[in-house]
Amino acid sequence: MADDDLKTFTSDELAQFDGNGRRAYVAIDGVVYDVTHEESWEYGKHYGLTAGKDLSKEIEGTPHGKSILGKLKVVGKLVD
Repeated sequence: MADDDLKTFTSDELAQFDGNGRRAYVAIDGVVYDVTHEESWEYGKHYGLTAGKDLSKEIEGTPHGKSILGKLKVVGKLVD
């Protein structure tokens, strides 16, 4: 999918995808990823983190860092 074809999300729109009865999305460095079916993101929660947010700073402190991002589906880009 080309960059121009990606859905754009504002922070408010991203917040709707919190995994609480909905899909779970997270943004890292402006890219929005779908973590809905990731076992470790059950109900939109992951070791104290919550889906529906920009977690660019928080991912730096995780054991896996950004290495995990390659296996996640890209669904859009964060525009604000």
